[in-house]
Amino acid sequence: MCMKTKILKKTDIVLIAGFLAFAAAFYFIFDMIPQNGGTVVIRCDGKVYEEAPIGKTQNVEIYSADGRLANIVAVQNKKAFMAYADCPDGLCVKHSPIGPNGGGIIVCLPNRVSVEVKSKGNPGFDTVIGRR
Repeated sequence: MCMKTKILKKTDIVLIAGFLAFAAAFYFIFDMIPQNGGTVVIRCDGKVYEEAPIGKTQNVEIYSADGRLANIVAVQNKKAFMAYADCPDGLCVKHSPIGPNGGGIIVCLPNRVSVEVKSKGNPGFDTVIGRR
């Protein structure tokens, strides 16, 4: 006596399709919500060199003390990245773009330049652990 059993029933397929539709709707709804704006904070020698809005497309040129062009920070599509650096290794140029949601910092050690994106309402920490 061999019985053939179905692996998936109609209710299983409907349940899986409903779950996938819900997940897709959830993804697209949160993708369309505008992200918090923020600013790109560029520091040179630990001091704020310039603050630029994350929503505006622009290039910020950073000059060294002797007047040469040291770095160019590009802000595009709500992300910031190092477009140019005259340092010998160029690791900062190879760094992936940073944005308000992903966070991160780009650092050019030879030129002592750092780029950080600060979100609106971001208190500067991810989690608070402590007693109430």
